[in-house]
Amino acid sequence: MDCPRCGATAVSTPECPRCGVVLAKARGERAPRTVSRPAASPPAAWRALFVPAIGLALVVGAAAVHLRRDPGPPAAGPSEPRATVPDPVAGRDESPEPPPAVEPPLPMAPSPEIADDGLRAASAADADRETAVRLSERLRARAPLTAEDVRAAEDLYARYPVPARDLLEGVLIHTAAGHREARRYDAAASLLDRARVVAPASPRGPQALLGLWLEAGDWALAEGAAHELLARAPSDAEAARGLAYALVRQDRSREAIDVLAAFLDTHPDAETGALLERFRRDQRSEASLDEARLAHFHVRYDGEAHVDVGREILRVLDRHYATLVRTFGHEPAAPIPVILLARQSYYDATGAPAWSGGQYDGFDGRVRLPIGGLTSSLTAELDDMLLHELTHAFVADLSRGIAPREIHEGLAQLMEGKRSQALLGEEGSRALADGRLRGVGGFYFSALGLVEDLVGQRGQGGINEVLRAMAQTGSSDEAFRRVYGKSLDDLRQDWATRLRRRYGS
Repeated sequence: MDCPRCGATAVSTPECPRCGVVLAKARGERAPRTVSRPAASPPAAWRALFVPAIGLALVVGAAAVHLRRDPGPPAAGPSEPRATVPDPVAGRDESPEPPPAVEPPLPMAPSPEIADDGLRAASAADADRETAVRLSERLRARAPLTAEDVRAAEDLYARYPVPARDLLEGVLIHTAAGHREARRYDAAASLLDRARVVAPASPRGPQALLGLWLEAGDWALAEGAAHELLARAPSDAEAARGLAYALVRQDRSREAIDVLAAFLDTHPDAETGALLERFRRDQRSEASLDEARLAHFHVRYDGEAHVDVGREILRVLDRHYATLVRTFGHEPAAPIPVILLARQSYYDATGAPAWSGGQYDGFDGRVRLPIGGLTSSLTAELDDMLLHELTHAFVADLSRGIAPREIHEGLAQLMEGKRSQALLGEEGSRALADGRLRGVGGFYFSALGLVEDLVGQRGQGGINEVLRAMAQTGSSDEAFRRVYGKSLDDLRQDWATRLRRRYGS
């Protein structure tokens, strides 16, 4: 190589033979060292019910935001070696000492503002990643979520709409499930409506809404949720069954049958087929009946054979309806279907025992009564039977189907005007107290006696309050503890103890 100091050519020794400079120290610019940074490892992705690969995406997204900032001034590059200063003494024989090697200068430090921006971006990315991991872990563990968790998921979605979409949907649906369990249906519905907007192609929001409104007994809203779910997931058998059931509860059985039949044409399903057969069987028993639709009832009866009794029953139903509204302080949201059948048709349609004089079916919300051989002058027995079955409809609607059977039957008898002591007398009351009155009769008299005792403690208002508490809590025991201070079992034991003290032998 050539000597950079004196210009000697083709030097092959470590030092220049002419001027003595060390050639390795005078070779020019030293390459800057590069520092490699370990890549940030993304958090584990949530793969329970929803699968957002959000960890790495959040970090990359934050890095991209930082890289898009205006670049700062460029750092100065490494300097060239300093030139050798000629010796001022002419003719000097000795060679001067070579100058020391010069390290290249460090890059210029960024300004404080730029450094702060970078730290904030990195800190924000770390915080977002931690939030995503925390929410994902809580969802995996099915732990309760709070309003603050929802806000955190919404914040992530606002910054990273694509990777955070499924996470937000999962948080919304899981939080709504907590509200639903606590019977806070409006709060749950609000979160689920948001989930539908966040993930418009996902079936999970409408699916949760369908279950919510079916449980709440809002059949019109359940119908809407079922239609939306079928639009997103046409093969969902639960959606088809939910839609059909919501239609039946709105007394639109023919539509329900058509929905299930059309679904089964393309999506065979045993459970859906069984439901269709039940609806068809019920519909066959009503197919030949005339129908009268009033404000509070849809009444079907044999128009040719029982037109007179049908008109009288409509009048009696309206009278009983007004009585029940006053008593319970409640009015059902939907009209009550009342089906008047010939006696054999009644037993065929309901499967009711021979002693049954009528039936309220909690599954489809219908009251069915046998009326064969009746005239336009209703007997007192049929009048009471109508009031009895309508009471079941009111109690079921007020408690959202939670009221136990003994409360149902006790209240229905009480509304008829029955009183246990008057019916049983001294000897019958003693048999009931001693446990000798068994079977169907024992159950009905015990139910009546228990409800009489409850009304004696807190009046009809206490009964109404406990029925509403059942709807709010989803638990009869919790409702009784809230209103009466004890569970239903404890209240039943208290009543039995008092009965034995009074009548026990």
